[in-house]
Amino acid sequence: MTTKKATKKRVAKKATEKKPLKLKSVKERAELSKKLKLTKDDHLWMLKNIFTSRKLDDTEISMRKQNTAYFQISGAGHEGILSAVARTLKPSFDFFLGYYRDRALCLGLGVTPYEMLCQANGNKGDSSSYGRQMPAHWGNRKLNIVNKSSCTGTQFLQAVGLAETGIYLKSIKDEKSLPEWNEKEIVYVSTGDGTTSQGEFWESLTTAVVNKLPVFYLVEDNGYAISVPTWVQTPEGSISKTLDKFPGLKVYECDGNCPIESLETVKEAEKYLRAGNGPVLVHAHVTRPYSHSLSDDHKFYRTDDELVKEAKSDVINSYPEFLIEAKILTADEVEQVRTNVAADIKSALEECLRTEKPERHTSMDFIFSDEIDPTSDDFETEPKFSGKSDVPMATAINKVLRSEVQRNPLIRIFGEDVADFSDDWKLDTELKGKGGVFKVTSGVQALGKPEQVFNSPLAEANIIGRAIGMAAR
Repeated sequence: MTTKKATKKRVAKKATEKKPLKLKSVKERAELSKKLKLTKDDHLWMLKNIFTSRKLDDTEISMRKQNTAYFQISGAGHEGILSAVARTLKPSFDFFLGYYRDRALCLGLGVTPYEMLCQANGNKGDSSSYGRQMPAHWGNRKLNIVNKSSCTGTQFLQAVGLAETGIYLKSIKDEKSLPEWNEKEIVYVSTGDGTTSQGEFWESLTTAVVNKLPVFYLVEDNGYAISVPTWVQTPEGSISKTLDKFPGLKVYECDGNCPIESLETVKEAEKYLRAGNGPVLVHAHVTRPYSHSLSDDHKFYRTDDELVKEAKSDVINSYPEFLIEAKILTADEVEQVRTNVAADIKSALEECLRTEKPERHTSMDFIFSDEIDPTSDDFETEPKFSGKSDVPMATAINKVLRSEVQRNPLIRIFGEDVADFSDDWKLDTELKGKGGVFKVTSGVQALGKPEQVFNSPLAEANIIGRAIGMAAR
């Protein structure tokens, strides 16, 4: 290929790149703030959350250079939309399956800077995993923040499992000893633009739509999956355009750099979800002022001009400027928030570095139950033989499943072709039903609660991912 032809090809490709949304004017944002009835305290809360999240990123980067943190991946540039979500959804009521850039969300929900720094340091103060897991794997049981796997994209199907369990628990609410569930609860799950290419994302969308689940998908689109731009992997370079006509999915698009526009969008999404209308997807355009992680240097593939232009939209710059120009806060008040945040994080860091690491002998804790030993004598019983001794294995399994489904409504059986019928009404007909190729689950569905035994899509990841989400509940 000649140089001239190669240049033409590059120009043609560049023309397909997705342009970020233009930041609304100061007047437009001020009018929107009034429409949403945001107070000065609302703006102060979001500003503090944004400053805290960015300062924590910067502190962890310094820790990494001093070998007091062992990994760092920042949420820089994503703080606007995440502060809006934290201001709207309810910790300890809704459920949250965030991805590694969701620092500002977790802070807004109630995770402290001290706890985050302890996770970076791997010590006992880490409320997520007690120093056992990599940093930026957010989790907090009391706030319903569910810890996620390092495998990018596994969170989607787990979120679906969490959501459908809430609906199932509601349907059997008269049973005793059930896990907690809340009326009109929402399950939030987030992702970067790159991970929308994963198969689990698409499998989860179809299941959420078919079952009309209250799942809040947030796509934080910073334009790059490490060094791969959005337009390389997403049709038209926009996940919201790709999904615009997806049946049963409500799609929103907003400027995630603007906390006010983000808040308007999130509130609309929340209202739609709590009304029981099914899943929503919010496509938020954000920036990525830092490299993908400390293992990456984006100056190898991003121009200085691109980074300078993006810095103007970056929430850390654009939001304080707006607050001052709109006369919501003075420059001194903004600087006071910044000063207070810096002091708080300095204090949290000092406390973090004084906190002990877990003792080596505790490394195997929490892998198995510390209350029940399934190999102990407590589970030894004398067998009592009765009936036939030559029962086929499949028949024996079927009998056990029939017994257990009636005994415990929290045992659910699902998979490819395991139910007798996908149409419940056929249980009252003379049809025999399927119950699997080998009849292992034959007749089990009729003995359980509605939706206790059901068929899944023909997708193995779908089954496993949803099961993990259910088990987490």
